[in-house]
Amino acid sequence: MRELLKPSKQKPWLKYFPDGAANEPMPKDTIYRQLRENNEAYRGDTALNYFGRKISYGTLLDEAERCAGAFAAAGVKKGDIVAAATVTIPEMVYALYGLNKIGAAPLILDPRTSAAGAMDFIKQTGAKIFIVIDMYYDVLKDALFDSGVEKIVVISADTSLPRTVRLLKQLKMPAPNIEYSERVIPWLRFSESGRGVSTDTVHFGENDLAAVTLTGGTTGAPKGVMLSNDGFNAIAFDFKHCGVSYKRGQRFMNIIPMFSSYGIVSSLHMPLSLGLEVVVIPKFDPDKVGRYVKKYRPEHTLLVPAHYEKLMNSREMSNGFDLSFFRTAGSGGDTMNAGLESKLNRFLKSRGCRYPLSQGYGMSEVSSAASCCCNGNFRSLSVGYPLLTTTMGIFRPGTTEELGYGEEGEICISGPSIMLGYLNNPEETANVIKRHPDGTLWVHSGDIGSMDSDGFIYIKGRIKRMITLFNGHKIFPTHIESVLGRHRLVSSCAVVGVNDTSHAQGQLTLAVIETAVESAEKLAALKNELYEMCRLELEGPAKPYDIIFIEAMPHTGMGKIDYLKLAEDYNEKTEKTEAV
Repeated sequence: MRELLKPSKQKPWLKYFPDGAANEPMPKDTIYRQLRENNEAYRGDTALNYFGRKISYGTLLDEAERCAGAFAAAGVKKGDIVAAATVTIPEMVYALYGLNKIGAAPLILDPRTSAAGAMDFIKQTGAKIFIVIDMYYDVLKDALFDSGVEKIVVISADTSLPRTVRLLKQLKMPAPNIEYSERVIPWLRFSESGRGVSTDTVHFGENDLAAVTLTGGTTGAPKGVMLSNDGFNAIAFDFKHCGVSYKRGQRFMNIIPMFSSYGIVSSLHMPLSLGLEVVVIPKFDPDKVGRYVKKYRPEHTLLVPAHYEKLMNSREMSNGFDLSFFRTAGSGGDTMNAGLESKLNRFLKSRGCRYPLSQGYGMSEVSSAASCCCNGNFRSLSVGYPLLTTTMGIFRPGTTEELGYGEEGEICISGPSIMLGYLNNPEETANVIKRHPDGTLWVHSGDIGSMDSDGFIYIKGRIKRMITLFNGHKIFPTHIESVLGRHRLVSSCAVVGVNDTSHAQGQLTLAVIETAVESAEKLAALKNELYEMCRLELEGPAKPYDIIFIEAMPHTGMGKIDYLKLAEDYNEKTEKTEAV
C-alpha cells in the first residue's frame, strides 16, 4: 500500500496535460517512417530554412531516399554505423533519415574532435564510411586514412546555401583545397550515386539503434550514447501532447549541433516530425543571438541560459524590440540561478511574451528532455514536471528506495526515451541504468533534487559539481550562484571548486563573476557588496573563499558555462603565483 503513495506511482503531473493525452498510444515506428507519415501530405511546406533558402518537406524526403540509395550502394546495411564529424547542415539531415530508412545509424562527432578521438570511435563502430565537413578534413584526414575507413565523404556547409550567400561566403573564405579520389569523394558525387537505387524501408524493431551522440557521462570521458527510434519519437510525442500549440508552419530556431542529443532529437527530429519550419544555424555565435531572433522571429526555440543572457543584453533588444512572437522560449542544458531567472522573466514579460521561460531538464542519456514547464505552468527555480511518457522519481542516493514529496535525493528517470546504453561500454552503462526490484529500468542522473506534491522538479545541484571542503562539508554551487546572481551588476556568475593548498584534501569555493564594470575602484566596491550579500544570506562554509571578475564566461560547444576551464585557469594561476 505504501508503494502506491510514491510520486512515481501517483504521477500528479498528469493533470497538466490535455484530457485524454495519457491514453494516447505512442507510435511504434522508425524516425524515417514518422517523418514521412507526418509530412507526405504536406510536401510543399518548408522543412528547413537554411540562411534564407527554404527546403521543402518534399525535397527533404526525396533527398533522404536518395541518401538511402547511396549508402546502400556503398555497402551499408541494417545494423551498420556510419561515422560523421560535422555540424548541422541539410546534407547531414538527409543522411540521418536516409540511414534510418535502411536500418543503419550515424555516430556524430563534434568536428573539433581530435584525430585520436575520431580513430577510437571508428574502431569502436567498425564504420566503413566517414562523413567529414570540409573545414576539418585536413585535421582528420591522416587518422581517417589510417583507420581502415573505405570511403571518406566530404560535405560542406556551402552546398545548400542560397547562390548569392554562397558566392559571398566563398569570397571571404575560399573552400579548402581537397584532393578527391575513389576513396575521398565529395557529397554531391556520393549522393548522386543513390539516384534510382531502390531500397526497402525497414520496419520498426524494439531497441533498434537510430543514432549515437556523445556525452561526458558521469566520469567526463567521452562516451557514445546509443539512442533508439523510441527515444526520438517519445520526445516528439511528448511535445505534441504537452499542450503547447505547435502548429504546422511555425518556426523553430535550431542552434544546438547534431552531435548532441538535444540538437538531434529536441531541436531537429521533434520539430520536423511535427511539421514545423526548422531554422538551421550550423555555427552558432552567441553574440549574434539577438540578430538571429530579430531576423527569423521564431515561435519556438531551445537555448541554454547563457544564450538568453546574451539575447537580453544584445544591441537588437536595446530599443524595446517586441518578442510577443515567442510561444515557447525553451531553456535547458544548464542550471539557472534565481537572480538570472528573475532578470530573464522580467525581460521577456516586458517584451510581450505571454509565458515565462519554459525551463526544462534532461540529459543525453534520456534522449535529451525529461521535464519542462509548459503553457505558463511555471514555478520559480523549478525545471518543470515530467513529460507525458516520462516517469521521474527521487531516490535515496546509491539505492533503489524512492523518497516522498519534498525529500532530497537523486533524480532518476524512466520511460521509452532512455538510451539503449553507452557504445561498447557495459560497465559504465550499468553505473547509470539500473533495474529496480519491480523490473523497471531507471537512469540515475547523478543530480540531487526534490519533487513537490504537484510533480514539479527542483534541482539542488549536480553531484559532479558538488564542492567538498577539507572537512567533508559539501557545497552545492547553485545556492551561492542564486544569491550572487541577483546583484544588478552581475551579468553572469559561476561557482566552482578549486585546489585547497592549505590542506591535504578538499577544495575551496571560488565565485567567478562576469560584469560590465571595468574600473578597479568600482570592481573593489562590487566585490565588497557581493561578500556582504553572502555574509547575510549564506551559512559560513558556503561563503566563497574568493571572488574574481572576468570579461566573459568561457563556454563549451553546447553553450554551457565551462566550469572545468574556470577551475583549471584559477588553479594554474595560483600555482604560478605560489611558485614565484
